[in-house]
Amino acid sequence: MPKIQADEPESLSELLTSVEAYQAEREVVWYRGVNNVAHDLTPSIIRLTKKPTEKEVVELESAIFSAFSQRSPPFVEKDFPTSWRTLFFMQHYGIPTRLLDWSESPFVALYFALSNVERTNAGVPKKDVAVWMCDPIGWNRGALSHISYQGGILDEQCEEVKSYEPSVKHDHRWTMPVMLHGTHNSARIVAQRGVFALFGKGLKSMEDVSKSDAFADDVLRKAIIRKDRVDAFLNSLFQKGITESVIYPDLQGLALEIRRKFGYL
Repeated sequence: MPKIQADEPESLSELLTSVEAYQAEREVVWYRGVNNVAHDLTPSIIRLTKKPTEKEVVELESAIFSAFSQRSPPFVEKDFPTSWRTLFFMQHYGIPTRLLDWSESPFVALYFALSNVERTNAGVPKKDVAVWMCDPIGWNRGALSHISYQGGILDEQCEEVKSYEPSVKHDHRWTMPVMLHGTHNSARIVAQRGVFALFGKGLKSMEDVSKSDAFADDVLRKAIIRKDRVDAFLNSLFQKGITESVIYPDLQGLALEIRRKFGYL
């Protein structure tokens, strides 16, 4: 039996049945939507045409931090008190980092999977999409099993994430990604119930990392939505009030919703 179970729901109600079954066995569940089922669970700083080495990623992060610190002052209102706050701010604006976005809401994850799907000129979805589910507490206990970790979800104040700080050199940085609460630095991240996977120096996707014996079976689960069902799921989601202005609680979100409502895709 594969360690990662993949469901293929035909409707939103079937997907919610899968979500509730997964929730029933866990204290907390996090979700991530991907607009192409082939996309793996890796952070943006690794996603280069030529895959970087571990040391190159550390050097890249340092260079990106320097560039951001040099050029961002005209656009930010105050200095960041810690490098963690800088990292979360950079992630919010799409700058490549070691953070991977997750959500506490399955509806938010589903919205991102469906609404960002690539379409043909005729507007037909081109790829199957997926919603990932993760047990973040079980994940952290597997990722930090070398120190017999039995705690829960981490945050930037925790001793266990000190070896993940941006200032830590490659040789002293822990390998596996961990799940943590980040800074809610915008209304959008609050609305999207944003949480994060923080990667260490390892380059493996979370799917590959979870194959280690350190992780419990089913710490990750995937729901695949076929491309011919994408629009049905999207319409059902909109009917339940999960729309652009809910995901993006600002004028841009309202504009997106009005454009879609009146047929301007």
